[in-house]
Amino acid sequence: MREESLSREVRYGKQDIAELESASIQVHLIYKKAAELFKYYVNPRTGNHQDSGEAVPLGNSTGQELAPVVLQKWIQTSSGWKCIGCELRYPGSVQDKLDDDFERGQLIGASGKRRYVKPEMLIQAIVWSQYEKIRLLAPWLGDEAFYTTEELDVIARYIVPTYFSERPLHEQGKLFKIHHPYSQIPLYQEYVTAPTFCVQMDGELLEGLLLTGVYVSEEQFHGLNPYLKNGDGGRTYMQACVQ
Repeated sequence: MREESLSREVRYGKQDIAELESASIQVHLIYKKAAELFKYYVNPRTGNHQDSGEAVPLGNSTGQELAPVVLQKWIQTSSGWKCIGCELRYPGSVQDKLDDDFERGQLIGASGKRRYVKPEMLIQAIVWSQYEKIRLLAPWLGDEAFYTTEELDVIARYIVPTYFSERPLHEQGKLFKIHHPYSQIPLYQEYVTAPTFCVQMDGELLEGLLLTGVYVSEEQFHGLNPYLKNGDGGRTYMQACVQ
């Protein structure tokens, strides 16, 4: 699907916005639940893992705790909306510090070994791995499954299959994308075709793939921020409007 626009606006139907508002919160709660099994805390001042296992909240210069904003990345496909992952965004200088740490490889995992991969992407793979195992073992798990029936339905409907190996995708004959921009830990995600979007900006015609960023913070929906992604991975953010 190719759509053209003469402005930096992307049109959404009221039904799409309502669905994204509800789905983004459900997906966010599932991510949070999985993250409890993936304890990865970083002190932004030193970049060191805390051996005590206690969570170290990120804070600003006044000592106040700063809640991150989650940017979920959604694609509208022929079979509905799909979430391909998320990013954590912290306010101001804290985010700049974390970005610098990733560039210098200063993030250290629980084993003490350096792992140049953002934990948000790992959580996506963990969620999908849990989902497939629970579906496979459902007859024997009874009421002891980690996710509820409703949560499993949300995962199946919205979360894009992501694996630690390419083998499942090869066996299913599916195209996939390899995620390892920072890492020694490649992740393999089923390829989801995003619509092509063309926008005119400052007299120049830009063309790329249209993704919809959905902001969630503290279990609340905080709006949409669509963006055009070019072949180099660069983003041009646009405005969402209701039609």
